[in-house]
Amino acid sequence: MDAPWRRRRRAVLGRARRQGADDLAWTMILGLVAGALLVVTTGLAAMAELERFGPGVGGIVAFRPDPAATEHWSVQAAVVSPSRPGLPSDPPLRSCTLNPGLMAVHGGSLVIEARRLGRPPAYRVHWAGGHTGLGPADCGTDVDLVLERTELMRLANVAGGFTAGIRLIGP
Repeated sequence: MDAPWRRRRRAVLGRARRQGADDLAWTMILGLVAGALLVVTTGLAAMAELERFGPGVGGIVAFRPDPAATEHWSVQAAVVSPSRPGLPSDPPLRSCTLNPGLMAVHGGSLVIEARRLGRPPAYRVHWAGGHTGLGPADCGTDVDLVLERTELMRLANVAGGFTAGIRLIGP
């Protein structure tokens, strides 16, 4: 009575599996892998672009005279020769101290003259204003310095940010 069913079952058992289910699984796996690679690539590209953010050449950090300045920390800076343009690769002439509390008392400004996008990003700045520290660690009233981005940003935060300097097209 159920002979046709048995024949059909034997025929099904002898056949190869359906290819549609396997193709669907591989398509889903490849789609997920492609999506993951796209997310990782986009994230890495965004991080590389974030590295370029920061103050540009011509930016100015202005310290307005304020006798009530209360900052008591300092930043070490490398003094460079004004006759050498750009960021020098040789060791600095000497090191000096930038005390933002003292800089704010006397007033002055830092002008960004050059930048190097590396690890860490470095900026060549020119300080013109009052004394930057006490004693022999003072940078002076007119000097070229090299600062890392974090140090420059800390000084800019104390001064109230960057003022608009020369705007160039490009990074």
